[in-house]
Amino acid sequence: MNELITFSELIDKLITINVKLYMLLEKTSELDRKMEKSKEDIELIVKLSGDNIRLATQRSRLKSAIDKKLNEAIKNGQTDVLDEVKKYS
Repeated sequence: MNELITFSELIDKLITINVKLYMLLEKTSELDRKMEKSKEDIELIVKLSGDNIRLATQRSRLKSAIDKKLNEAIKNGQTDVLDEVKKYS
């Protein structure tokens, strides 16, 4: 059974994936800048490359799901936005 996922849940998941990708790319860049790489550095770069592909694929799927959900909402006229300003004290 497919579980209904809200637009906001998709956005939250996309944000999480984007943060993971950013951190992964920062680590990869740090390793890449090393002039002399150890065997462990090279193995980690290979692992990070695989992780990058996996996360990029997840990111692409989430973006497609967001686009699909938004297009469905527009098509069905469900694009009302609340003009509510929350006040925190």
